[in-house]
Formats: sequence, C-alpha cells, structure tokens
Amino acid sequence: MTNGYRKYVELIQQASDPKANQNLLTQKSVTATSAPIPPAQEVEYYDRIMPGAADRIFALAENQQAHRLEQERKQLEINTKVTESNICTADSNIRAQDATILEIRRGQWMAFILGLSFLGITALLGLNGHEFAASALGLGGVAAVATVFIKVRKRQ
Repeated sequence: MTNGYRKYVELIQQASDPKANQNLLTQKSVTATSAPIPPAQEVEYYDRIMPGAADRIFALAENQQAHRLEQERKQLEINTKVTESNICTADSNIRAQDATILEIRRGQWMAFILGLSFLGITALLGLNGHEFAASALGLGGVAAVATVFIKVRKRQ
C-alpha cells in the first residue's frame, strides 16, 4: 500500500470510530438580510433553481416600493388636510375672539355715553329745581349701567 492510500484508510477508520468523532467541530453559518432584494448570489441561485425567479423577485420589490410610496403620499395628503383644517379653525377662533372684544369695547363706550347722558340730565334737572326727579333719574341710570356690567361679568 502506498503512503497516500494508507492515510486515506486511516481517515475513514477514524471517521467511523465514535470516540474519534467526539472532537469534531461543527460550524454553522446564518445570513439574514432586511433589504427587499436578497444578495446577488442568492438571486442568481434562485434563478438557476426556477428560471424567471429573479424577475419575479425584482417585480415584487418594485411593487412593494410603489405601494409604500402611495401609502406615504396618502398619509401626507391626510396630514396636510388636517393641518389646513386646524389652521382654519384657529383663524375662525381668532376672528370670533376679535369680534367679542369689539362687542365688549362697543358696549363699554355705549355705557359711558349713557352714563354721561344720565349725569347731564340729572344735573340739568337738579339745577332747575327738580331734585326728586334728578335723584331718581341719577340712581336709575347708575343702577342700569351697573346691572349691565354685573351681568357681563357673570356670563364670563
């Protein structure tokens, strides 16, 4: 027997011996990808196993990308509409507040003018000898203006 052949026989005998196999090393390799398209060597392997598989893989990835872009476009459209709606609501709230402030100011000016009118009429009546009428009109005018302000405060 030649030396190379003897070595080959020894290796076979060692492989069949259970005690010798205890020291064998097992190596395992796992590859994972998260991309929509597998690595090139895998695509090539799939295409060899099933002709046309590479085209199907690429078509699937393209369809998925188109779907994702369409979903993002729809979500952006919804977000834009919601934002526009919020802006319109905020604008109408600001206009309503501005109108309320104008109403309050107008009411204050009217009350001021009414109070001055009552004061003027009361003074004229008092100077012309109608003290009782002047007192009644003066108290009534002050009471009316005070009542309006009290009701406005309670509403707020």
